Amino acid sequence: MFVCYNRILLTLYIIVMQSKQSNILLKNTFFLYLITFSNYLFGLITLPYETRILGPEFFGKLGFAASFYTYFFVFLDFGFILSATKRVSENRNNINEINKIVTGVAISKFILFLILLVVFSIITLSIDFLRQNFVILFLYLVYAGVVSLIPDFFYRGIEKMKMVTFRTVLVRFVFTILIFIFLKKPNHYYLIPIFNIIGNAIALLWIIVDLKLSYQVKFVFPGWRYIKCLIEESIQYFLSRVASTIYSATNTIILGFVYPIGNTVGFYSSADKIRGLASQAAAPISDSFYSYMLRTRNHKKLIRITILLEGMIIVAGSILWLYSAEFCVFVFGKEYIGVAPILRTMIPLLFLTLPVYMFGFPALSPMGLAKWANYSVVFAMCSQIIGLIVLYLLDNITPISIIILTTISESICLIVRLLAFLKGFNNSDYDI
Repeated sequence: MFVCYNRILLTLYIIVMQSKQSNILLKNTFFLYLITFSNYLFGLITLPYETRILGPEFFGKLGFAASFYTYFFVFLDFGFILSATKRVSENRNNINEINKIVTGVAISKFILFLILLVVFSIITLSIDFLRQNFVILFLYLVYAGVVSLIPDFFYRGIEKMKMVTFRTVLVRFVFTILIFIFLKKPNHYYLIPIFNIIGNAIALLWIIVDLKLSYQVKFVFPGWRYIKCLIEESIQYFLSRVASTIYSATNTIILGFVYPIGNTVGFYSSADKIRGLASQAAAPISDSFYSYMLRTRNHKKLIRITILLEGMIIVAGSILWLYSAEFCVFVFGKEYIGVAPILRTMIPLLFLTLPVYMFGFPALSPMGLAKWANYSVVFAMCSQIIGLIVLYLLDNITPISIIILTTISESICLIVRLLAFLKGFNNSDYDI
């Protein structure tokens, strides 16, 4: 899979250097894939070290706490990564409006953080199992707060992803160095969110300086009515991301409650870590296409790129399926041989990820059908919730059963989005 990624990166670099048409899209896609490549590189460096130092039990505790980070971040981001990106894209030549957007989003996220902090404290201190893990959960809350304040939406909106790339590489580099220096014992697992906080805090300060010096962006209070408008505009995107989180991060949390001791959560978290790294192959192309599609509505290119990259992902996933046992022992260590069957079961999810991303907001928003991107996730969420209830009643909540259920839910999401996409073509003058 690493070799496959190298080929994708090299192909995109050559295209960027040779093509004059769609140059912005290609450059942004290249930089976003450079982000993913760096995540792969640093992930493959640190992950084997973390799993061997922490062992399955403590790595499972870390995975359980990290799942809450997903909830925290989705709430704090509140869909601004899409709604604010759209606003910036529409007002990229209006610096006064840009100032209001950047400031308004920052204030909104600070308010959301205060609300989340109160709710988090009440819930965590009320449940014994969560109270025992209060410190690590609080660290992930702070981590999510710092990351949410980084205004990636601005760079996505103006379609200049170079700074986002540099920021990501900086964070990963700082994190990796700190891990190897300080992580020495299993009970040091709390250092992982602390190092992520440090790396992202440095990146946040760097980006604030860049906004001022490179783009003359100033922080100006836009008024409470404007902030309210930003939040209301972002609600539809937030609901979609919340629904998606319910049937993804929740899996680890449920397993954490069902298997509070032992290696089960550690095995699942390890496999899910690989799935997370692999699914990042879909995010960069989708993110760069979102702004591009709002501007050009070039659905032909979206379809061609989706088919090309999906073929590469299928080849890489098939190789991973064949050698999953050897891969798990090599990456995680001999203690993690039990991860292999879980990882094999997750591979169909890798095949679904790219088309789910591409035929969501990038494909449907230019058609005026963004609501169907939201509806699809709601349908998938309902499928997941009903399935989890059935599994609970049958006393069959296991990593394998939950993965199969998630694959069904993701398939429902993709089917709804494809039907909406085809309906958009039938009701318009688009040429597919």
